[in-house]
Amino acid sequence: MTAVHEARALAYLARQDAGPPPADAEERADWRTELRAAHDDYRAGRAVAVGVDRLDTVRRAVRAGRHDARDHQDLAEALAAVEHGCMSYWRTTPYGVAWIDNEF
Repeated sequence: MTAVHEARALAYLARQDAGPPPADAEERADWRTELRAAHDDYRAGRAVAVGVDRLDTVRRAVRAGRHDARDHQDLAEALAAVEHGCMSYWRTTPYGVAWIDNEF
């Protein structure tokens, strides 16, 4: 991966969640609705941030105001706290590593 592209990463995640489109036209409409709902959830905050790697993703979340790291000495400590909290997980896409909020 050479560059992070948040919009494409979130669309990729939604597509992975929805699975392949069904052959039946009526089922495809429901699939599109599910795909759109998943994409909207990621954009609304289920995906905290997208970065090159986990540390960069935390850095981007802090810059965007999506994560408060003031109680930590550095970003590595903030990342360790996030991972220790078990309230999120990481998904790798061709467009970046996404930090996903389990509590959303």
